Amino acid sequence: MNTLLRKTSLMMVLAFGALVTACSTTAPLINADAFTISSSHFREIRKEPWEVIGTTNYRVILEHDKKIINVIGRESQKEDAKDNYDARTRKPDEEWFPGIEGTVKIHIGFLKRYIAVRGVLFETAYQYPDYAIRASGHSLGGTWTQLFLLDAILHWPERDIQALFYAPGNPWRRLPKKYREELEKRTVFVCNHWDPVTWMRLIGFYRYGHNIKIGKWWRCLPSQHRGLQMIRALDEKFPIEQKEE
Repeated sequence: MNTLLRKTSLMMVLAFGALVTACSTTAPLINADAFTISSSHFREIRKEPWEVIGTTNYRVILEHDKKIINVIGRESQKEDAKDNYDARTRKPDEEWFPGIEGTVKIHIGFLKRYIAVRGVLFETAYQYPDYAIRASGHSLGGTWTQLFLLDAILHWPERDIQALFYAPGNPWRRLPKKYREELEKRTVFVCNHWDPVTWMRLIGFYRYGHNIKIGKWWRCLPSQHRGLQMIRALDEKFPIEQKEE
């Protein structure tokens, strides 16, 4: 009986692993060299100071020598965290998601964050039409920035637009396949194996993008979503990059 139970448990684990692998299978990135994943990059996108509009913390960095616009979203802060829990959804506005079709809906709490800064981000993007766009962020910062990513892609489908997000949530509900396919060519997600945000079905568990797992599969405490745990896991996964600096 015990042997049967062990075999059954092993088969269940293998089946779950196959399911996760299947969900993570994606098309090649348009520009695989757009970002260098490392703890130094993670630290860089969490630096002060931040611009603030409403309760949204963001930063826009222009690299004129490389012709790049960097759009960075900040993780949630204690004083404004309550906005994140408005989990109602709504269909996107045709004005700022031109031509979007299907049953897609957006998490209202994350949508509020994006709408607050959309005007500033698009003003910059229009001001430098020949610049590439790079979006990044950790946690909440990577969640609402996904809305900017799709918005920008639909406005400028031929533009060089890439994203690297560290352990973000999922702002979408029922995102149609054609949008997922477009996003997966441009997006990399990095998260710890047992990050509680990325593994909660209603918040994360990505269905698009290139997923890179860091950390140890057996490590779940302290919370693997915290910045210090992300830095620790990034140093373990990418030690060469760390030594070069």
